[in-house]
Amino acid sequence: MIETGLAEKFIEQVRKYTDYNVNIMNEDGIIIASIDPDRVGQYHEIAYRIVHGGADIIDTTNLAERSNVRPGINMVIESDGLRAGVVGVTGDPNEIRAIALMVKMSIETMLKYEKQQEKIRLRENRKASFIHLLTEVPSSNPEDLRDMARELGYPEEMIRIPVLMCVEDMDTSEVLQLIRSSRYHTHKDFSIALDGHQVLVFKTMPDSCQELFTDYKFIIGEYLSPALRYMKAREKVSRFYIGSFQDTYSNYYYAYQHCRWLEKNIRGSSMSVFFYDHVQEYLQSVVPFNELSHIYYIYESQLSDAHKRLFVETFSGLINYNYNFQRAADKLFVHKNTLFYRYNKFKMLMGIDPIEKASDRAFVEGFCNYLKRM
Repeated sequence: MIETGLAEKFIEQVRKYTDYNVNIMNEDGIIIASIDPDRVGQYHEIAYRIVHGGADIIDTTNLAERSNVRPGINMVIESDGLRAGVVGVTGDPNEIRAIALMVKMSIETMLKYEKQQEKIRLRENRKASFIHLLTEVPSSNPEDLRDMARELGYPEEMIRIPVLMCVEDMDTSEVLQLIRSSRYHTHKDFSIALDGHQVLVFKTMPDSCQELFTDYKFIIGEYLSPALRYMKAREKVSRFYIGSFQDTYSNYYYAYQHCRWLEKNIRGSSMSVFFYDHVQEYLQSVVPFNELSHIYYIYESQLSDAHKRLFVETFSGLINYNYNFQRAADKLFVHKNTLFYRYNKFKMLMGIDPIEKASDRAFVEGFCNYLKRM
């Protein structure tokens, strides 16, 4: 079947390059597009005979006495091995045969291209539905997910990790092209643009346990490097949130939610933020606030608002830099001795020493997160 809109577009292009009258007929023998607009809608008996008969080409010179048949050549248009329609070129067959053949080949090439594009669009639509179920529906039917994945060629048994890319002032289709053209992108990875400024990738990870756990940040860094270089060269703002490992489609929802949690809760200058670097904060955030209040309320109630702000600032900086006082002080724009003074002040006031005691470090992280949630 030849779509009328496609035939009309083709005729518009032909009109620019030739004065010959070209007609395109559908499988019913109706002229659906023509250089001569008066012929559109007319029945073309020869075209019908070609589509439903055995002839591939008919010269109509000897049939010109018929009122609706003009001298010329009519050739079958084939698509996927089927007779989809006919193209006719009016004129002396000896002069127009080569032109008619070129027009026929051009239409068939265009139809083939359109079918390929339609397959790509259908696959993208299926993939969009698949990823929607993975990321937005917490209780999707596992068998439905597996069936869709098999159609798309995504084996479930692979370990994958989600990467949520947030970009500004850049077309997400451009970002997708950069990602997919990378030599680190494989057919087992799947990616999609979520909206105007976000791209989601589920990146396949190595099978080796040691390589998986020790090198995954390096693997993600290599994977993102072409896009990072491109965006850096053009001074584009971007941030990447990397969720948790999963090997079961029904758990991908939670891996994606971990990315969203990072996007919402983690601030800082780092372009790449990894969920496993913030597990303690995440666990604190999913504990009901009322439960945390039962634990920390008395501590919080004994501190002034100024002390609470200072506690969060001081220990957030120290936690982020693993209690490296110099790096934390540089980040907070204070002298290292000032930071030591603050630390010792809270050490004396609250009876804690997180540098020396792991239990105090856990308490400080929990209390800090509690104050942030107030």
